[in-house]
Amino acid sequence: FFFFFFLQHRMGKKKTGSGLVAVGNAASGGKKKVALHPMNEFGGFWGAVTGFVMLPTTVYYLWICLEFYDGTLQYPFQNEGEGLGGFFSRMFNHVIVGAAPTWKGFAIYMSWFFLQATLAWLGPGPQGEGVVLKDGKTRLKYTFNGIFAWGVTLSLAAGLYYFDIFRVSALYDNFGAIFTVANVWATTLALFCYFYAFYYHVEERITGNFLYDYFMGTTLNPRLGTFDIKFFCEIRPGIMFWFFLTLSIAVKQYEIYGFMTTPVMLLVFYHFCYANACYKGEECIIMSMDIIYEKFGWMLCWADLVWVPFTYCMPAYYLIKVAPFNPAPSWSVFVLVLHLAGYYIFDTSNSQKDSFRGARHADMKWYRTFPWLPWGRVENAKSLQTKRGTKLLLSGWWGIARHMNYTGDLMMAWAWGLTTGFTSFIPYFYAVYMTLLLIHRERRDDIDCAAKYGDDWKKYCKLVPYRFIPYIY
Repeated sequence: FFFFFFLQHRMGKKKTGSGLVAVGNAASGGKKKVALHPMNEFGGFWGAVTGFVMLPTTVYYLWICLEFYDGTLQYPFQNEGEGLGGFFSRMFNHVIVGAAPTWKGFAIYMSWFFLQATLAWLGPGPQGEGVVLKDGKTRLKYTFNGIFAWGVTLSLAAGLYYFDIFRVSALYDNFGAIFTVANVWATTLALFCYFYAFYYHVEERITGNFLYDYFMGTTLNPRLGTFDIKFFCEIRPGIMFWFFLTLSIAVKQYEIYGFMTTPVMLLVFYHFCYANACYKGEECIIMSMDIIYEKFGWMLCWADLVWVPFTYCMPAYYLIKVAPFNPAPSWSVFVLVLHLAGYYIFDTSNSQKDSFRGARHADMKWYRTFPWLPWGRVENAKSLQTKRGTKLLLSGWWGIARHMNYTGDLMMAWAWGLTTGFTSFIPYFYAVYMTLLLIHRERRDDIDCAAKYGDDWKKYCKLVPYRFIPYIY
């Protein structure tokens, strides 16, 4: 963190009176003045500083509470005679003992990352095009081979486990070390993308403030040839690793007790469903806010590679730290139905949006993956023609509420927490976080659409008045 403050001081740029900043272009050997963008998102400079400090600290803290205190939240003055300094010293010692990087953790994570990168780069799959870029004519091409990589990785993991070459439970055994390695790698990759933007002169919406630009990103689509770094990181290494962390916990429970409890098996199923949905509908990702609008800075890179896998698996992590239990069958059925209903809404609403926008390429007609759910497309869809020339969908889930895909996402999130019982807050952390995130994201999207569509957006909101939940919100 202090290293980045040093860079902030050393790399301060001289702003001109016209609000421009001179940036180098090593590829062309020249310099160009670029208009500065205001630091008006996520709390500006101090919001970025807070994010750098608090986001990793939060994940370390939650992991410490799980690993060393069986899910009981820790706080200063909790123990007699322990002050604020003693509390932080205790937390830091837990990180040193349980989460110091190791060569094994490094080998596991980096092998994982570059295996997935290789599969994304070379794997077969249909192709599609993204939205038109700011030049008004260019569309980037994407290869949708996530389902191929998913199948190869599942088969490879099963083979390595069967022949006792690599036991998936090793992910749980080395959780702390792998987590720290992932933190370092995400920070490094984000720094590479920061300088990439200036080297290839593809910087976008920069402010001239190093820390803020590094946090938010300096480029929208960092690419090495045809390999799109942001598209790859968005759902490949993080979401898939999240599933395997959950699976490793289930396998570890079996190795310890000789059985798996119902909640653990349900979480493996839930997380498998979510990961599978991401890869079978990978073409939907290129129409997401992350790909279209968010630059690839530390915030998005770290969230994809660290936050997603290491916090989303915490409901399962909690279950391995407490005594095994099986809730009443009726409760398990209720939570299962909640998850399945949420999954159906999540899957089909995203599919409806994707097919309406025309993101599916012609060569994806054969690309039907399991499960192919009914109502994933809306025939003869109603829409609102806008003055910008585009249309807003008024049929299917999108005629019921403006973000029913968020509704399905939240139903699944709360189902995962409810699977673990009510004795700890930590398994519910993901659900609370996701609720706040999606409310915030919907508000940002509403502001963006109001600016983009003007009166047409007001008309659309009258036709579809609800944001998430019909007749409620």
